[in-house]
Amino acid sequence: MKNAFHLFLHDLKNIKRAPSFIILLIGLSILPSFYAWFNLRSSWDPYSNTKHLQVAIINEDNGAKIRGKSINVGKQLTQTLKHNDKFNWQFTNDMKAADHKLRMGEYYAIIHIPSNFSEDMTSIFHKKPKRAHIDYKVNQKINAIAPKMTTAGATAITESLSEKFIASATASLLQESNRVGVSIENKIPLYHKIENAVFDAERAIPDMERFRDAVIKIDEHQGDISKYADEFYALSNYRDKLNGGASKIIEANQHASDIKAVGELIVKVNNNLPEIQSALQKANTIEEKFPEINAAVSKGIQATETAQSVLNTSQSAMPKVHDKISKAQDMNQKGKAQLSKVDIQPAYTALHDGLSAMSKLSGEEALATLDTLDKLNTLAQSYPGGSEQLAQNLKIYQNNIQQTIRFNNEMIRIMKEVASLGIDTTLITDKFQEVNSKLSLLNEALSVSITQATKKERVTIDTDKIAAAQDALKSLSDFTNTTMLERLETGLTTLNGGLDVIAEKLNTASDFASKVDTILGDAMRITQEANQTLNTINQQLPAFENRFSQVNQIAQANYPKFAAKIGKASQFVQSDLGNVLTDLNKLSTFAENDLPGVLNKYDKTSQLLQNKLPGAQSGIHELAQFARNDLPGIEQDIKKASQKLRDFDDKDALNKLVKLLRNDLKDESDYFAKPIQLDETQIFPIPNYGSASAPFYTALALWVGALLCGNLLTTELKDQSIKDKFSLRELYLGRMILFLLISVAQAIIVVLGNLFILDAYAKHPVYNVLFAILVGLAFTVIVYTLVSLLGNIGKALAIIIMVLQIAGGGGTFPIQVTPLFFQHIHPFLPFTYAVDLLREAVGGITPELVWTKLGFLYLITAIIFAIGVILKPKFEPIKKGFYARSQASNLVE
Repeated sequence: MKNAFHLFLHDLKNIKRAPSFIILLIGLSILPSFYAWFNLRSSWDPYSNTKHLQVAIINEDNGAKIRGKSINVGKQLTQTLKHNDKFNWQFTNDMKAADHKLRMGEYYAIIHIPSNFSEDMTSIFHKKPKRAHIDYKVNQKINAIAPKMTTAGATAITESLSEKFIASATASLLQESNRVGVSIENKIPLYHKIENAVFDAERAIPDMERFRDAVIKIDEHQGDISKYADEFYALSNYRDKLNGGASKIIEANQHASDIKAVGELIVKVNNNLPEIQSALQKANTIEEKFPEINAAVSKGIQATETAQSVLNTSQSAMPKVHDKISKAQDMNQKGKAQLSKVDIQPAYTALHDGLSAMSKLSGEEALATLDTLDKLNTLAQSYPGGSEQLAQNLKIYQNNIQQTIRFNNEMIRIMKEVASLGIDTTLITDKFQEVNSKLSLLNEALSVSITQATKKERVTIDTDKIAAAQDALKSLSDFTNTTMLERLETGLTTLNGGLDVIAEKLNTASDFASKVDTILGDAMRITQEANQTLNTINQQLPAFENRFSQVNQIAQANYPKFAAKIGKASQFVQSDLGNVLTDLNKLSTFAENDLPGVLNKYDKTSQLLQNKLPGAQSGIHELAQFARNDLPGIEQDIKKASQKLRDFDDKDALNKLVKLLRNDLKDESDYFAKPIQLDETQIFPIPNYGSASAPFYTALALWVGALLCGNLLTTELKDQSIKDKFSLRELYLGRMILFLLISVAQAIIVVLGNLFILDAYAKHPVYNVLFAILVGLAFTVIVYTLVSLLGNIGKALAIIIMVLQIAGGGGTFPIQVTPLFFQHIHPFLPFTYAVDLLREAVGGITPELVWTKLGFLYLITAIIFAIGVILKPKFEPIKKGFYARSQASNLVE
């Protein structure tokens, strides 16, 4: 042991002679901390930082009516969520667009409130209750944790709604019950009055019998109604016609200003007839352009079919490449064959041909869009008037531009994938983005023009933006045929030169082939989409051309008649319309001021007769009928009611009912809304997720620190002059001291950084530092022993153990939820006890657990240390033999 310490002192002298080595030691002490700090900071408190997750809310609830009162639960929920920052709620009514954004990853989830939501929620108040549903869609592909967060949010919404509904419904029922109870209690005196009245009615039944006989006798002796009353009433048949005519005159006079405005518009149209005639002449020019449009679409279809053919050929070569890589991987495991450049050359060729085809297709797409913009420019220069047909035509142009934008965006994405192969595509993506910028501005301008056309206003189409987009497309067409091909060719040539290196590393070759597959697949997809779009356009063009030709012919044929009629109407407006409006105003004044007084006098006279004479005769007859048909039954009902009231009083039922209905509204509604309450007690509270994760990432950082020391510092004695002074065991022990000191520094730095830089929580910060030092020492002994005994194999074993410990150490998920393999190896992993030991310092110390975890950790460490001390001499020849054979390959340090 004394010689081992002398070796450590010798190491310190060597460090002193090489001060630059101190920088390496400082780096080794600090670097592992970054691993812990960055991971902890990135996952500090993810469950309370979900406000940037976009969740779409689509409310189609039509609401419902309960007892005449309108409610809309979906609207109330939407208003509540607008003040909720749990997620980045996106309120929209477009389900199709929301589904698209969900598939594209812009939205993490969609919560859809259906149209019958309120109706189903309140169906409990009807005969057939129905369970209300909220539709929830989630994109599981975006992220492993985000869907769980959004699902928890959606569940919380439904639980909150259910709880509030139960509380509200129960409160309403109890409130109604209580109200009825109070109402009945307050009306007990009234009940007794009614009861007395019923008894009085029972005593008056003989008087009712005498009244019935008298009324029937009067009814049988009524005379006839005067015939003159009918003739006077007949005059009212003309009243509606008279009022209708007067109303129309008044209404017409009220719209006199509108009539005058229409007249002025007719005069204005008459003055603009030369411009209309000029627009019709330009329409002929547009019709002449259709053969050019058909030719451009056919050319585009041919270009996409050519690109599809090339891409099909390229994709067909890839299965053989994957097969060779797979076979090479199998053979490599057996220590036999290796992969060569020739094996993956087809993948390079497929990539080269595919990118060339896409470059040419991009140029054709640009030219096709340029032809479209030429037609749009011709239309813009005709200054067309607004119409629904023009709006539809402009939407067709807008859809074509949006298709080009989507195509360019896909090309940008493909070029970014190509860039991952080491090919510089920055200039290419910038070019496509520049074109999309110009097209997007034009697209926005067309939206304004479409709105003008829909409102039938004068339409202005921004020719400056058309010209800018045309220039950008011309530039892109030239670019794809020259610079883009040259850039791609240069990058592909460089990539071809590096195929030997790619082939040597099977994982790199497999990754290269997979990326080529992805690029070719994406290229084939957008080529097929472009081909389908062009074929659809090609099918629709004949009908569109025919419809435009028919409309143009009709317009050309009817223009002379239209111009003649507009001229006559303009002449009438200018000469006669003013006099007509003056006469109309006089008639309206009479109808509005004098006519109502005349009709009112007639109404009073007619009403006097109608109210008095027929009413008296009808009343007598109805009373007689009542006496004949209904009064006997009423007498029987009075007798029955009297008997039931006597029975009701004997049972005291009214007071018992009041007592049952009265209740404590708040307590009972709260109980029904939430009959069971969960009382949570935290035994070892930790304030946030980052602090709870600190033990795992601290242990991981200390293991990484031991790995870094094992890779960057040697366990061998390089100084040949003193090599014979130390035995292999002394070398093992002496060199270990420096490793242990570095591990102490690493442990102190990582824990102090957790506490003071990240502000992580620790119940016992001093023990946190102490336990980290003990864990670091244990990890260093284990990793150092593996490297010292086995060299590079030991380094690999240390990495494998680290990988197994991440899953099997119980640091992130409970070990009980992991596969059985990890549960079986869990007790034998140092992480199992190291992470638990550090958790004691963070959450709160239980002494028996601390000693148990520390004991098992150092039992494993002691076993590894004993193996190192005992077997160091035996393993040294094996390690050197393996090292010599590895050096012969010229591939390892």
